[in-house]
Amino acid sequence: MRKIKSLAALTAALTLAISSTAFAAPSPQAGVVSIVVPGSTSASVASIKVPTQKELTSLGSFISSNAASLGMVPSVKGTITIEAPANYKGGVVPVLLAAAGLKNGATNVFAYILLPNGKTIIVPCTIRNGYVGFMAPSFGTVSIVELNAPAGANTSAGKATLH
Repeated sequence: MRKIKSLAALTAALTLAISSTAFAAPSPQAGVVSIVVPGSTSASVASIKVPTQKELTSLGSFISSNAASLGMVPSVKGTITIEAPANYKGGVVPVLLAAAGLKNGATNVFAYILLPNGKTIIVPCTIRNGYVGFMAPSFGTVSIVELNAPAGANTSAGKATLH
């Protein structure tokens, strides 16, 4: 019996070691969403889930048409659905997500938020040390999108701005 337990423990340890991946920066798949609920002084953890196909289709269509209207090319870095914590009563909430691969201080990154009522809003993001921060006026399905000029475009003519 002792050999079976030792073999099971060794198998579990090897499986964990083989399947673990090291990242230079936090991974968007880490599943950590920290928020500070208005009226509170400490961070809470919001519930996250995988967006539905309908949410992804709606948000993807909005992102594509918005980026095209600006003459930009969107690069979606990640999409999650954030559900409000139990103590949330409304109000603007700072949200912090792990997102590897974005430059510190980038000004071309936005959170596209699909609200439960079907409306989509765009919020500018702040990038620092592998994290994306933004102020969410409500919770919903969030896509972190980097907007870039098309390849070969003359960027000296000016920067596109959101309306």
